[in-house]
Amino acid sequence: MPIYLHPSFPHPAVIEVYYKDYLTQFPEFVGPALGFTVEAATQGVRMVLSGVFDAYPTLQVILGHLGEGLPFLLSRIDETLSRPGNRGGSFRDAFCSHFHLTTSGNFSTNALVCSMMEMGVDRIMFSIDWPFASNTMGARWLEGTPISAEDKAKIFGGNARRLLRL
Repeated sequence: MPIYLHPSFPHPAVIEVYYKDYLTQFPEFVGPALGFTVEAATQGVRMVLSGVFDAYPTLQVILGHLGEGLPFLLSRIDETLSRPGNRGGSFRDAFCSHFHLTTSGNFSTNALVCSMMEMGVDRIMFSIDWPFASNTMGARWLEGTPISAEDKAKIFGGNARRLLRL
């Protein structure tokens, strides 16, 4: 079974340096607006770099919010870490082989298309993000996206049934 990597609040020292000055007016900044994203994305990258997937080659990880921005950054991370001085291996290949994404609260068609192009539709699953987003909002959004009925069926449940062996 896969591991679900769920975001959480940044370390107090990080909050102090990066978020504290904004929390009075923007309390969600440290949470779902950005803090959760940065923390979960960082942990996803760290998992790849740590060699955990070399030690556990069949390990699969689910990352929410359409990959916490990582699909958008895959090319840059991969190219940068391929430069001399870095340990060998393709970050992109490791990430795309071991991570699955959920839509959970990231109901952006552009982000979905980017994720599909970078990861492939078979690695994306429908999810909400209650209480931050409603079931109705998420379902209506995905139903209205300009992707094929076959891809919608995979995202709406087919991919989860396959990955979770339901």
